[in-house]
Amino acid sequence: MPPDPANPGGSGGIAVPEDRLRVEHMLKCSRDARMIVGTDDAAALGADMVRTRAVVNCFTEIGEAAARLTPAGCARVGPVPWRQIVGMRNIVVHVYWGIDLGELVKTTSDDLPVLIAALEAALAVWPSEPPAAP
Repeated sequence: MPPDPANPGGSGGIAVPEDRLRVEHMLKCSRDARMIVGTDDAAALGADMVRTRAVVNCFTEIGEAAARLTPAGCARVGPVPWRQIVGMRNIVVHVYWGIDLGELVKTTSDDLPVLIAALEAALAVWPSEPPAAP
């Protein structure tokens, strides 16, 4: 069954190894989006189809990874607007003809630095290997 966008992460209380991979992927995509947009505005981004599609793909992947985090994985990252992240993914995937590039640029410059900081902080204390079984 696909994850419920209203309940990112589904159920369960223990972070699984895939959670770390998803957080790492969200971090990479967030950094990529920042690099792709740079200091450009929506008009400049919109004039470059390749960069536009690249940044849309970044938001798709960030939201997809967020939707698949377990509740324990979300808790490890901390207070992040998971619903809005998954919601942004749903908009860029399902309303592709109506994507507001101004909103993507604003989100990239205003919100992604906060997300990047939260993901980096979580990964800094996240074990890279699952604990050994007793």
